[in-house]
Amino acid sequence: MKFYVSVDYSDRESKKFLPSLLKFLKDKKVEFSIEKKEKKTEEINGFDIVIAFGSSFNVLRTFRNMKSDIPVLGVSIYENEFLPEITLDDFKRLFGMIKNREYSIERRNRLEAFIDGKPLPPVLNEVVISANQSASVISYSIYIDSNKMFNDEGDGIIVSTPTGSTGYASSSGGPVILNDTHVIELTPLSSMQRNRPIIANDNSLITIKNLNSKSGIEIVCDGRFRYPFKGKQITIKRYDSYANFITIKEIKKTPIEKMKSRETSIPYIYDAPPSAKFILKLLQYEGPLTQKDIINLSSLQIRTVRHAILYLKKRDLIEENKTLRDARFSIYRLKN
Repeated sequence: MKFYVSVDYSDRESKKFLPSLLKFLKDKKVEFSIEKKEKKTEEINGFDIVIAFGSSFNVLRTFRNMKSDIPVLGVSIYENEFLPEITLDDFKRLFGMIKNREYSIERRNRLEAFIDGKPLPPVLNEVVISANQSASVISYSIYIDSNKMFNDEGDGIIVSTPTGSTGYASSSGGPVILNDTHVIELTPLSSMQRNRPIIANDNSLITIKNLNSKSGIEIVCDGRFRYPFKGKQITIKRYDSYANFITIKEIKKTPIEKMKSRETSIPYIYDAPPSAKFILKLLQYEGPLTQKDIINLSSLQIRTVRHAILYLKKRDLIEENKTLRDARFSIYRLKN
């Protein structure tokens, strides 16, 4: 069995534990290759399993860069990460089962967004259409298979897969959808027309027209990847190939069980301002985020986000690290 190890080199904590994973694979005398730091993307072919090592973000990044249907096993150093299936300790303990292929493969839908027909990279969680600046209103019209659903004004709209339904969509009032359900979820953000979430068949074509915002419009894919919108319409459909997740029956959890585990893993702060509670939830579901990520995902004012981050740091609930890509920026994560 041949392994490919996908690594997010900007994740300092995961990098600390990477030598332990590589030494373990060497000691087991298995064939493996590791992602090269200097390459942004790399074709992944000829491997039996891809190990996405690190946080949930690295699982998203791995599937984003993959064109093949090789199954992916998310291995995290953190407890209660959402997308990684197991921890590094679990991987070492269950390696015999993994090597003997004693696992299942769960096929999950992905999405593909187009700006005036030009495709963006595939998305595992969600596509968010919003204004460039927080607290700015965006207006738009939603169509499903050429049938108009509604016009709206608000903070934007989330179009998500069942996998993504447990994150930003859930915190915005959308339902939690099980991974094997073949649907697309549309969740309006702060709808001024009080439009409710819509569940569409995954064969549907979602079209967003009549987009307008004084501050400009952007598309955010999987919470991290941003594209300015300067066109006439956005279309979204199911991506042609699935995301193949390796799952192990002994430790597999449902999305509801994972959400409950994460909710009990952090304290509830009764006296905190609502903004601090909201940001704590975002970090809980989305994983490590920069301040800009938090502003875009929460639609809160910059000053409000700064005060909330300071509040959470003083109470030792989150930690701050510099990103390796740019030392001017910090990334925030829940404290273990």
